[in-house]
Amino acid sequence: MARLFAFGQLMQGTAAPSDRVPRTTADPVSLPSKVVDDSVIRTALAVHLGRKFGGEVAIADFARKSSGFSWITYSFVARRPSSPDRKLILRVGPPNGLFAPYSVLPQVNALQSLAGTAVPVPALVSFDEEGAEIGFPFFVCAHVEGEVPAPWASSGLSQDHRRNIAGQFVAILGELHKFDWRGTSLAASDVAGEARGEVRAIRVWRASLARPTARYYPLLDWGGRWLEENCPPPPRRTVVHGDYRIGNFLEQEQKITAILDWELTHFGDPHEDLAWALMPTFNAGSRKFYGVVERDEVIDLYQRVSGIPISGKSLAFYEAFALYQAAAIQMCAVHAFEVDRFNDMRMAVMASQMASIVRAFDRALEAAA
Repeated sequence: MARLFAFGQLMQGTAAPSDRVPRTTADPVSLPSKVVDDSVIRTALAVHLGRKFGGEVAIADFARKSSGFSWITYSFVARRPSSPDRKLILRVGPPNGLFAPYSVLPQVNALQSLAGTAVPVPALVSFDEEGAEIGFPFFVCAHVEGEVPAPWASSGLSQDHRRNIAGQFVAILGELHKFDWRGTSLAASDVAGEARGEVRAIRVWRASLARPTARYYPLLDWGGRWLEENCPPPPRRTVVHGDYRIGNFLEQEQKITAILDWELTHFGDPHEDLAWALMPTFNAGSRKFYGVVERDEVIDLYQRVSGIPISGKSLAFYEAFALYQAAAIQMCAVHAFEVDRFNDMRMAVMASQMASIVRAFDRALEAAA
């Protein structure tokens, strides 16, 4: 199955984007061939889980969650005769979503490989890569207790609370980057031992920005090529989360209970995750991590946990790359809304943020050069 822009698969090497895709604003609007109907999904899910568990399964409290921009997320309770109820989560890849068409494999491999490690993840229950069971690619995982902290609402939490969570979050990142993935299901996604997975990640975003839209930014075109040609060698080849930031974890009673959203997982340079987490955008506009921890303190803690030395030059490069990736994600949202007609007004608003991101990317390139 061709998945040119299935980002998780591209990150892990099952396809290679062309260097340049011709642009045109005259392409016809493509409407989604399928609509995600909650009632249909619920019925098909009951059949799937019945086959999975070997008996009748009733789906209760089935509800779509509003958070998130990419996968459609549902919470529900699976009920079986003579068995305790199970609170579960269903995540579905819509045909016209932010990163469509979707692959479940990056998330599935991550959840399977990291189960029981120092990196807390939800337990995987079931998945279907091709979408034959319910009509779309999906996976089911355990419900984990906790709330998703919003960086812009962090002022309602005490500084001690935020410092505690920030310390855990940085330490977990260090644990992820020293995790030995050899022999796990993540190893199956390795590209014949490819040493420069971080370059592949840059190519993925270059390909996404080359897709036809009504907007074109010459600086992003040039800057993407510069990033690819000047990508520094990593200090160590690690699992990279790809979207490690405030807002992508659950916490309960001042403890992180799960790291979420592994769809952009790939192998590469650990500086990438650290630079992304430090972006002021994800820290309510603050230069301090979670609004309370100085970046030098974050880097020091990360180095102590991971054992990986942080290069100031490499971190500056990946801070520029973080802004480039942010711009690419914004344009993915514009494409999903304007071309694929994904009905989410939040994606329409993203187009208005491009000017500030491009200006920041220009400054970051100068700092990294």
